[in-house]
Amino acid sequence: MAAGIKAVVFDFGNVIINIDLERTFRAFADLTFKSPDRVKNLFAEAGIFQKYETGFYSDDEFRDVVRQTLSYPLNDQEIDEAWNALLLDVPAERLTYLENLRFTYPIYLLSNTNAIHIEKCQQYFRARHNVQDFRKLFNQVFLSYEMGLWKPDYKIYRKVLDETGFKPAEVLFLDDNPDNIDAARDLGINCIKIDPPESFTDILGKIL
Repeated sequence: MAAGIKAVVFDFGNVIINIDLERTFRAFADLTFKSPDRVKNLFAEAGIFQKYETGFYSDDEFRDVVRQTLSYPLNDQEIDEAWNALLLDVPAERLTYLENLRFTYPIYLLSNTNAIHIEKCQQYFRARHNVQDFRKLFNQVFLSYEMGLWKPDYKIYRKVLDETGFKPAEVLFLDDNPDNIDAARDLGINCIKIDPPESFTDILGKIL
C-alpha cells in the first residue's frame, strides 16, 4: 500500500482524540431525569448531530434545539458541558507521530464535528499539550460544519480530493466508522478502519 500513497487523511474522533459518545447521552440524562437511551433516541429523531455538524444550526440555535428536544430548561453552560462530555484525551505519542509523519507525507484532518467541540478541543490541546492551534498540526483541516457536508456523503470526500489535488488511489484514509470507510472505498480511496482502543501509531508504523 505504501508505495502509491502520497497523502494521509485522519478522522478526528477515536483516531486522533479518544471519545465516548455515551458519556454525552449520560450527561444529558443526568440533567433532565431521562434515561440515556431516551436522550439518544430523541437526538436521533431530531437529527441533532448531522444538522449541527453540517452548519444547519448556529451555536445558539443548536442550544435552543437541545432544550426543545429534551423539553428541559438547560442553560448554555450545562448544554456545552454535557455536549463536550464525550471528548476524552489525546495520547502524546499520537502528536509526536503526526509531527514526524509530516516530514514524509502531507497530512490532513477530515471530521464530522461542530464549533463547540472544536473550541473545547483547542482548549484541551493548549492546556494539556501546549499546542496553541491543533489545526496547524495538519497541512489542511476539513471540518463538516465549515464545509456544509458530512461523512459518509461522497461529496465530502470529493471536496477533499479536489482541494488537495490527489487522486483517490494516492490517499490513505483512517476512520473508526465503517460507513465512512465504505463510502471512501467506493471512491477508490485506500482505507484503514481504526477499532478503539487500537492506535494509528501502531498500524501506520507497519505500513508507511
